[in-house]
Amino acid sequence: MKHLIDSYVDWIRESITLRNVGHGWHEIVTPFLNHKNDMIELYVRQDENEKIVLSDGGNTFNELKLSGLDIDKSKKRLDEFNTILRSFGLHRGTDKEISIVTDVKKFPEVKHRLIQAILSIDDMFMLSEPKVESFFTEDVAVFFDLNDILFVKDTSFVGKSGFSHKFDFTLPKIKDRKEVAIRAINKPRKDIISGVMWTIEDMRTVRPNTDGLVIINDENGVNDDIYQALNEYHIPYVSWSNKKEELPKLKYAWQA
Repeated sequence: MKHLIDSYVDWIRESITLRNVGHGWHEIVTPFLNHKNDMIELYVRQDENEKIVLSDGGNTFNELKLSGLDIDKSKKRLDEFNTILRSFGLHRGTDKEISIVTDVKKFPEVKHRLIQAILSIDDMFMLSEPKVESFFTEDVAVFFDLNDILFVKDTSFVGKSGFSHKFDFTLPKIKDRKEVAIRAINKPRKDIISGVMWTIEDMRTVRPNTDGLVIINDENGVNDDIYQALNEYHIPYVSWSNKKEELPKLKYAWQA
């Protein structure tokens, strides 16, 4: 087994590149890849006290944001991010870089720890579909809160079929507005939308005083067939890109 360990260490050593980027900083390009198949880059410098400063240069946070995941937009997302940092003994600075200060002796272990933390963050936020889905519902909840829209999360209604259907949000009946049961769809594929349409139809058959509403994340585009199907079944929807114009209407009324 020793030769396998040696070959792994040799691969890391041979694959790492180092270059001076100025102001005392050096860039380390590692052979480890993020979800975009880009090599993970670290930055290192030695301060006046002979301490070693290691940083991701803010790349991890920026990659998340470019992929549509702003960890500062919800407490749930931020808590999970900070849990990872604490578990690896790292710090997030005001400029959103992840960093740690160590000495020469501990440098190899700390560098490895920083790489593992970046990989963990990348995996947890980018590759776990249930978490990404939950983050979109968190964003919707934050928007409702900011616009003083009263809601209840994670409600269930029994439809004509006898099945219990879960909705991400339910808005109580107020003034001229019916009760509104909402599904927030992060990835609007045909199979998902078809299931949601059936859920709403089954629910409102036995709850005529409850309207259905679909909130669609259209950041990556939506097939026109999906909008056409929703229109044909008279199921109202709001594209997330139009949230500022459409969703505040829910505070007072909603017309399908």
